[in-house]
Amino acid sequence: SDAESKASSSGGEPPLVAVILYNLPNRDCHAFASNGELCCEYLADRSCHYETADSSCSAGLHEYRHQYVDRFADALARHRRVPVVVVIEPDSLPNMATNLDNPRCGNLATQSAYSAGISYAINTLSARAPHASLYLDAGHGGWLGWAPQADAFVRLVRDLDGEAHTRLRGFATN
Repeated sequence: SDAESKASSSGGEPPLVAVILYNLPNRDCHAFASNGELCCEYLADRSCHYETADSSCSAGLHEYRHQYVDRFADALARHRRVPVVVVIEPDSLPNMATNLDNPRCGNLATQSAYSAGISYAINTLSARAPHASLYLDAGHGGWLGWAPQADAFVRLVRDLDGEAHTRLRGFATN
C-alpha cells in the first residue's frame, strides 16, 4: 500500500487507518435515504423486498459474505503492517434494538441478515486480519442511552453467533 511504501522508505511506522464496514443486506432498515445496495430479496427496481418469504436471508447473506466481507478482509490481510481500526456496521444493531416494531427491521429476514452478517464479519475479519482492531457501532447516547434500549442492544451483541462478541475491541459511538 501507499502507506506501507512511504513508511518503509522513511523507516517509520505506517499511519493508523480507520475504515467502516457498512453493507448489510436490508441495511439501515429504519431509514429511507441510506438503505444499502444489498437486500435479502430484491424487487424489480432493485430495492429491498422486506416481506420476503426467505426468513434466513440466504441469498443476501451469501452476497454479503462473499462479495463484500471476504474481499474487505482480503484487502486488510494484504497490508498486515498497517494498523487498522474497523467500525462494523453503523446503525445495524441499534436499529434492531429499538425498531423491531417497524416491519422493515422486525421481519425475520432483516434480523437474520444483521445477526448472521455481523457475526460473519467479526469472525472473518478477526481470522484474516488479526492486526485490525474491531469496534461495533453502538449508536449514540440519545438512541441507546436509556435502560430498555441499552439492555436490548446488549442482548443482541451477546447473542451474536459463536463467540463473535469476544473478538471485539470495543464499541464506536457518536
